[in-house]
Amino acid sequence: MYTFPLPHNHFMDALPIERMTFDLPEAVEMSETGGGELLTSALGTRLWQGEVTLGKMTQDEAAWALAQIDAARQIGGSFMIYDVSRAAPRSDLTGATLGSASPTLSAVASHRREIRLTGLPAGYQLWRYDYIAFSYGTDPTRFALHRSVDATTASAEGLTGWLEVVPPIRPGFTLGAPVILKRASCKAVIVPGSVQPGRRTHTMTEGASFRWQQTLR
Repeated sequence: MYTFPLPHNHFMDALPIERMTFDLPEAVEMSETGGGELLTSALGTRLWQGEVTLGKMTQDEAAWALAQIDAARQIGGSFMIYDVSRAAPRSDLTGATLGSASPTLSAVASHRREIRLTGLPAGYQLWRYDYIAFSYGTDPTRFALHRSVDATTASAEGLTGWLEVVPPIRPGFTLGAPVILKRASCKAVIVPGSVQPGRRTHTMTEGASFRWQQTLR
């Protein structure tokens, strides 16, 4: 019996991923006035989404991978997903510098676009485009995933400066929440109708793919 969301070792880390997109599209609509002015308004929550394409697989490899995808695409199915091209901070690709440190969410600005982290090794660097994740809320537990748009360096006490992230921090966060920097993930579902099982020969399968979207429930 599968338990959702599927953890990394039961889904993402076991798929032979060849290509992946990981994007945070705008949730806005645009209209034009008679005077040529462009007006925008928010449509809803910005959610991470993208596409995963698998590489060439033997028939046994394809059977395993497609079975995992079938499990995730059923009603109620979900999985944890991270950007495989940016699985760790760029200054610490192996996680060796972070070591056993336990970073936490120290502060959130009133406009919720900037945060500070604490509990990092002295001098630890976060660069632009690094990912930061933490959980919040109960029943259900929600998974926040944010990407930095500037950089910061932890002080000797392990406290960073203000770091701007996208999307803005959602209500319900708790200061002191444990923060994940390596394989920072969000909870996602497979977009219905998007699964392509790939082209099969007698020995190989290639071109299997699916689209995914973040879910907050």
